[in-house]
Amino acid sequence: MITYSLLPKVKYPLATKFYKNHGIKSRVSSDNIVVIARENNVIIGVAKLAPINDLWFLTGVYIDLEQRGQGIGSELITQLCQQKTTIYTFPYAHLTALYQKLGFLNATSDLLPYELTQRFDAYTKQGRNIVAMIKQ
Repeated sequence: MITYSLLPKVKYPLATKFYKNHGIKSRVSSDNIVVIARENNVIIGVAKLAPINDLWFLTGVYIDLEQRGQGIGSELITQLCQQKTTIYTFPYAHLTALYQKLGFLNATSDLLPYELTQRFDAYTKQGRNIVAMIKQ
């Protein structure tokens, strides 16, 4: 059975270790909000909200390759969306429909707050095929 929970700050190194073990460069900071998925007491998925000034940004959604296709990512995102009213994210373009099903709307980069516009522009210049989205 898969369980989902907010990770206490004292256990944030477990999420960072999960990312590292899966070759993901993401790290968890003390000001993040982190939700994990576990099966048999083993972390199989992580997602986090990171503050950017007074905004919340969904990032670091990663599911173990062997566990994908079960709705784990959707549940992690849903759990995080219960933590804050307005959340921004930059998912890869091929995931747009998934995020729309979870209540996110496309946001053109010119409508993003300045802090996020800078990041979005930098990421797209790096060649990332991403879209800007918001959930309110």
